Amino acid sequence: MPPLSIAVKSLRDQKWQIAGFGLALTAMAAMHVYIWPAYRDTLQNLKLPAAVEAFFGGDLSIATGAGFMSAEFFSWVPILLIVYAVIQGTGAIAGEESSGTMDLLLSQPLGRRALVLQKIAAACVGSVLIVAIGWLGFLVSVPFVDIDVALTDTAIASANMLPITLLFFSMSLWLGAVMPNRSTASGAVIGLATASYFINTLANGVEPLRHLRYGTPFYYYGAGLPLVDGIDWPHVGLLLAASLLLMLLTLRTFGQRDVTTGGATDLDAAGVLRRVLARSPGG
Repeated sequence: MPPLSIAVKSLRDQKWQIAGFGLALTAMAAMHVYIWPAYRDTLQNLKLPAAVEAFFGGDLSIATGAGFMSAEFFSWVPILLIVYAVIQGTGAIAGEESSGTMDLLLSQPLGRRALVLQKIAAACVGSVLIVAIGWLGFLVSVPFVDIDVALTDTAIASANMLPITLLFFSMSLWLGAVMPNRSTASGAVIGLATASYFINTLANGVEPLRHLRYGTPFYYYGAGLPLVDGIDWPHVGLLLAASLLLMLLTLRTFGQRDVTTGGATDLDAAGVLRRVLARSPGG
Protein backbone atom coordinates (compact mmCIF):
# COMPACT_ATOMS: atom_id res chain seq x y z
CA MET A 1 0.00 0.00 0.00
CA PRO A 2 1.48 3.43 -0.97
CA PRO A 3 2.39 5.72 1.94
CA LEU A 4 -0.37 8.08 3.08
CA SER A 5 -2.85 6.38 0.75
CA ILE A 6 -5.60 6.54 3.41
CA ALA A 7 -5.00 10.25 3.98
CA VAL A 8 -5.06 10.97 0.25
CA LYS A 9 -8.26 8.96 -0.23
CA SER A 10 -9.90 10.67 2.76
CA LEU A 11 -9.09 14.09 1.31
CA ARG A 12 -10.37 13.02 -2.09
CA ASP A 13 -13.61 11.76 -0.56
CA GLN A 14 -14.23 15.06 1.25
CA LYS A 15 -13.26 17.41 -1.59
CA TRP A 16 -16.83 18.59 -2.10
CA GLN A 17 -17.29 19.16 1.63
CA ILE A 18 -14.11 21.25 1.71
CA ALA A 19 -15.25 23.25 -1.32
CA GLY A 20 -18.77 23.71 0.01
CA PHE A 21 -17.81 24.80 3.53
CA GLY A 22 -14.95 26.94 2.23
CA LEU A 23 -17.04 28.79 -0.35
CA ALA A 24 -19.81 29.32 2.20
CA LEU A 25 -17.28 31.01 4.51
CA THR A 26 -15.95 33.04 1.57
CA ALA A 27 -19.42 34.33 0.72
CA MET A 28 -20.27 35.17 4.34
CA ALA A 29 -16.96 36.94 4.97
CA ALA A 30 -17.28 39.10 1.85
CA MET A 31 -20.95 39.84 2.51
CA HIS A 32 -20.33 41.07 6.07
CA VAL A 33 -17.47 43.30 4.97
CA TYR A 34 -19.48 44.82 2.11
CA ILE A 35 -22.53 45.55 4.30
CA TRP A 36 -20.42 47.25 7.01
CA PRO A 37 -20.68 50.76 5.48
CA ALA A 38 -24.48 50.52 5.55
CA TYR A 39 -24.44 49.79 9.30
CA ARG A 40 -21.45 51.91 10.38
CA ASP A 41 -23.17 55.24 11.10
CA THR A 42 -26.19 53.63 12.73
CA LEU A 43 -24.07 51.46 15.04
CA GLN A 44 -21.81 54.34 16.05
CA ASN A 45 -24.85 56.31 17.21
CA LEU A 46 -26.45 53.31 18.89
CA LYS A 47 -25.87 52.70 22.57
CA LEU A 48 -26.55 49.10 23.54
CA PRO A 49 -27.20 48.08 27.15
CA ALA A 50 -24.14 46.61 28.86
CA ALA A 51 -25.86 43.23 29.18
CA VAL A 52 -26.49 43.10 25.42
CA GLU A 53 -22.89 44.07 24.63
CA ALA A 54 -21.75 41.27 26.93
CA PHE A 55 -23.53 38.73 24.75
CA PHE A 56 -21.41 39.96 21.80
CA GLY A 57 -18.21 39.25 23.71
CA GLY A 58 -17.97 41.76 26.52
CA ASP A 59 -14.96 43.93 25.58
CA LEU A 60 -15.80 44.31 21.89
CA SER A 61 -17.92 47.13 20.49
CA ILE A 62 -19.94 46.39 17.37
CA ALA A 63 -19.58 50.08 16.45
CA THR A 64 -16.09 49.34 15.11
CA GLY A 65 -15.24 47.29 12.05
CA ALA A 66 -13.34 44.75 14.13
CA GLY A 67 -16.15 44.48 16.66
CA PHE A 68 -18.77 44.14 13.94
CA MET A 69 -16.88 41.35 12.19
CA SER A 70 -16.26 39.65 15.51
CA ALA A 71 -19.94 39.66 16.45
CA GLU A 72 -21.37 38.97 13.00
CA PHE A 73 -18.81 36.51 11.63
CA PHE A 74 -16.17 35.11 13.98
CA SER A 75 -18.51 34.57 16.93
CA TRP A 76 -20.64 31.92 15.21
CA VAL A 77 -18.89 30.79 11.99
CA PRO A 78 -16.89 28.18 13.97
CA ILE A 79 -20.22 26.36 14.35
CA LEU A 80 -20.00 25.53 10.63
CA LEU A 81 -16.45 24.28 11.07
CA ILE A 82 -17.59 22.16 14.00
CA VAL A 83 -20.22 20.56 11.73
CA TYR A 84 -17.39 19.60 9.37
CA ALA A 85 -15.36 18.33 12.35
CA VAL A 86 -18.22 16.14 13.54
CA ILE A 87 -18.74 14.67 10.07
CA GLN A 88 -15.07 13.79 9.73
CA GLY A 89 -14.49 12.75 13.33
CA THR A 90 -17.42 10.38 13.63
CA GLY A 91 -16.84 9.06 10.13
CA ALA A 92 -13.17 8.17 10.68
CA ILE A 93 -13.84 5.12 12.88
CA ALA A 94 -17.55 4.79 13.66
CA GLY A 95 -18.50 5.57 10.06
CA GLU A 96 -16.18 2.93 8.65
CA GLU A 97 -17.48 0.36 11.12
CA SER A 98 -21.13 1.22 10.50
CA SER A 99 -20.66 0.93 6.74
CA GLY A 100 -18.78 -2.34 7.09
CA THR A 101 -15.58 -1.06 5.45
CA MET A 102 -13.32 -1.11 8.52
CA ASP A 103 -12.48 -4.81 8.11
CA LEU A 104 -11.47 -4.16 4.50
CA LEU A 105 -9.19 -1.29 5.53
CA LEU A 106 -7.56 -3.29 8.30
CA SER A 107 -6.98 -6.23 5.96
CA GLN A 108 -4.41 -4.05 4.19
CA PRO A 109 -0.79 -3.91 5.41
CA LEU A 110 -1.64 -0.97 7.65
CA GLY A 111 -1.88 -0.89 11.44
CA ARG A 112 -4.73 0.64 13.39
CA ARG A 113 -2.55 3.45 14.68
CA ALA A 114 -1.41 4.42 11.17
CA LEU A 115 -5.01 4.29 9.93
CA VAL A 116 -6.25 6.69 12.61
CA LEU A 117 -3.25 9.02 12.23
CA GLN A 118 -3.83 9.31 8.48
CA LYS A 119 -7.51 10.06 9.08
CA ILE A 120 -6.46 12.77 11.55
CA ALA A 121 -3.98 14.22 9.05
CA ALA A 122 -6.66 14.38 6.35
CA ALA A 123 -9.09 16.18 8.66
CA CYS A 124 -6.41 18.68 9.71
CA VAL A 125 -5.54 19.45 6.09
CA GLY A 126 -9.23 19.73 5.24
CA SER A 127 -9.83 22.19 8.09
CA VAL A 128 -6.90 24.36 7.01
CA LEU A 129 -8.14 24.38 3.41
CA ILE A 130 -11.66 25.41 4.46
CA VAL A 131 -10.34 28.28 6.58
CA ALA A 132 -7.95 29.35 3.79
CA ILE A 133 -10.74 29.33 1.19
CA GLY A 134 -12.96 31.25 3.60
CA TRP A 135 -10.27 33.91 4.09
CA LEU A 136 -10.45 34.66 0.37
CA GLY A 137 -13.72 36.41 1.17
CA PHE A 138 -11.75 39.04 3.09
CA LEU A 139 -9.16 39.22 0.33
CA VAL A 140 -11.80 40.24 -2.25
CA SER A 141 -13.61 42.69 0.03
CA VAL A 142 -11.45 44.37 2.69
CA PRO A 143 -9.19 46.28 0.22
CA PHE A 144 -12.28 47.78 -1.44
CA VAL A 145 -14.27 48.80 1.65
CA ASP A 146 -13.63 51.54 4.21
CA ILE A 147 -13.36 49.28 7.24
CA ASP A 148 -10.78 49.53 10.03
CA VAL A 149 -9.66 45.92 9.73
CA ALA A 150 -6.35 44.76 8.26
CA LEU A 151 -6.09 41.70 6.04
CA THR A 152 -3.35 40.29 8.27
CA ASP A 153 -5.67 40.56 11.28
CA THR A 154 -8.44 38.69 9.45
CA ALA A 155 -5.91 35.96 8.60
CA ILE A 156 -4.93 35.68 12.28
CA ALA A 157 -8.55 35.59 13.42
CA SER A 158 -9.34 32.98 10.75
CA ALA A 159 -6.43 30.79 11.84
CA ASN A 160 -7.67 31.11 15.42
CA MET A 161 -10.74 29.07 14.43
CA LEU A 162 -8.59 25.99 13.79
CA PRO A 163 -7.82 24.96 17.42
CA ILE A 164 -11.48 24.77 18.45
CA THR A 165 -12.29 22.94 15.19
CA LEU A 166 -9.54 20.44 15.96
CA LEU A 167 -10.86 20.02 19.50
CA PHE A 168 -14.34 19.05 18.34
CA PHE A 169 -12.88 16.81 15.65
CA SER A 170 -10.83 15.02 18.31
CA MET A 171 -13.88 14.77 20.55
CA SER A 172 -15.89 13.31 17.66
CA LEU A 173 -13.09 10.90 16.84
CA TRP A 174 -12.89 9.62 20.42
CA LEU A 175 -16.66 9.35 20.83
CA GLY A 176 -16.75 7.49 17.52
CA ALA A 177 -14.32 5.00 19.02
CA VAL A 178 -16.23 4.45 22.28
CA MET A 179 -19.88 4.80 21.23
CA PRO A 180 -21.72 1.85 19.65
CA ASN A 181 -22.45 3.62 16.35
CA ARG A 182 -21.93 6.82 14.42
CA SER A 183 -25.36 8.33 15.07
CA THR A 184 -24.91 8.05 18.84
CA ALA A 185 -21.46 9.60 18.66
CA SER A 186 -22.74 12.45 16.47
CA GLY A 187 -25.63 13.15 18.80
CA ALA A 188 -23.33 13.23 21.82
CA VAL A 189 -20.79 15.67 20.36
CA ILE A 190 -23.46 17.93 18.83
CA GLY A 191 -25.18 18.05 22.22
CA LEU A 192 -21.91 18.96 23.94
CA ALA A 193 -21.12 21.64 21.37
CA THR A 194 -24.60 23.19 21.60
CA ALA A 195 -24.61 23.17 25.39
CA SER A 196 -21.13 24.70 25.67
CA TYR A 197 -21.96 27.44 23.14
CA PHE A 198 -25.18 28.31 24.97
CA ILE A 199 -23.52 28.29 28.38
CA ASN A 200 -20.66 30.50 27.19
CA THR A 201 -23.05 33.00 25.58
CA LEU A 202 -25.30 33.09 28.62
CA ALA A 203 -22.37 33.40 31.03
CA ASN A 204 -21.03 36.39 29.07
CA GLY A 205 -24.24 38.29 29.71
CA VAL A 206 -25.21 37.14 33.20
CA GLU A 207 -22.73 38.19 35.87
CA PRO A 208 -23.52 35.46 38.46
CA LEU A 209 -22.86 32.81 35.80
CA ARG A 210 -19.62 34.21 34.39
CA HIS A 211 -17.48 31.57 36.08
CA LEU A 212 -19.23 28.87 34.04
CA ARG A 213 -17.66 30.07 30.80
CA TYR A 214 -14.25 28.83 31.94
CA GLY A 215 -15.53 25.29 31.48
CA THR A 216 -16.49 25.78 27.82
CA PRO A 217 -14.21 25.54 24.76
CA PHE A 218 -15.80 28.65 23.28
CA TYR A 219 -14.38 30.83 26.04
CA TYR A 220 -10.85 29.74 25.13
CA TYR A 221 -11.62 30.22 21.45
CA GLY A 222 -12.21 33.91 22.22
CA ALA A 223 -14.54 34.64 19.28
CA GLY A 224 -13.27 37.77 17.53
CA LEU A 225 -10.80 38.94 20.17
CA PRO A 226 -7.80 37.93 18.00
CA LEU A 227 -9.07 40.44 15.44
CA VAL A 228 -8.32 43.18 17.99
CA ASP A 229 -5.76 41.84 20.45
CA GLY A 230 -4.04 39.03 18.56
CA ILE A 231 -3.97 35.35 19.46
CA ASP A 232 -4.13 34.31 23.10
CA TRP A 233 -1.42 31.64 22.99
CA PRO A 234 -2.18 30.05 26.41
CA HIS A 235 -5.78 29.50 25.31
CA VAL A 236 -4.65 28.10 21.97
CA GLY A 237 -2.23 25.81 23.77
CA LEU A 238 -4.98 24.56 26.07
CA LEU A 239 -7.30 23.74 23.17
CA LEU A 240 -4.50 21.96 21.29
CA ALA A 241 -3.45 20.04 24.41
CA ALA A 242 -7.03 18.86 24.95
CA SER A 243 -7.19 17.81 21.29
CA LEU A 244 -3.96 15.85 21.58
CA LEU A 245 -5.20 14.10 24.72
CA LEU A 246 -8.41 13.02 22.99
CA MET A 247 -6.43 11.75 19.99
CA LEU A 248 -4.17 9.70 22.27
CA LEU A 249 -7.23 8.30 24.04
CA THR A 250 -8.67 7.36 20.65
CA LEU A 251 -5.49 5.53 19.64
CA ARG A 252 -5.50 3.64 22.95
CA THR A 253 -9.19 2.75 22.77
CA PHE A 254 -9.29 1.72 19.12
CA GLY A 255 -6.02 -0.14 19.39
CA GLN A 256 -7.28 -2.46 22.14
CA ARG A 257 -10.92 -3.15 21.36
CA ASP A 258 -12.67 -5.42 18.91
CA VAL A 259 -13.83 -4.03 15.57
CA THR A 260 -17.55 -4.26 14.90
CA THR A 261 -19.41 -4.37 11.62
CA GLY A 262 -22.61 -2.44 11.09
CA GLY A 263 -22.59 -0.85 14.53
CA ALA A 264 -24.83 -1.65 17.47
CA THR A 265 -28.34 -0.23 17.55
CA ASP A 266 -28.66 0.19 21.32
CA LEU A 267 -26.54 2.17 23.74
CA ASP A 268 -24.88 -0.37 26.02
CA ALA A 269 -23.51 1.58 28.98
CA ALA A 270 -21.33 -1.32 30.10
CA GLY A 271 -19.90 -1.72 26.60
CA VAL A 272 -19.18 2.01 26.31
CA LEU A 273 -17.43 1.96 29.70
CA ARG A 274 -15.27 -0.97 28.60
CA ARG A 275 -14.27 0.98 25.50
CA VAL A 276 -13.49 4.09 27.55
CA LEU A 277 -11.26 2.00 29.79
CA ALA A 278 -9.88 0.19 26.71
CA ARG A 279 -10.80 -3.25 28.07
CA SER A 280 -11.84 -6.31 26.13
CA PRO A 281 -15.30 -7.83 26.75
CA GLY A 282 -13.76 -10.50 28.91
CA GLY A 283 -11.51 -8.08 30.78
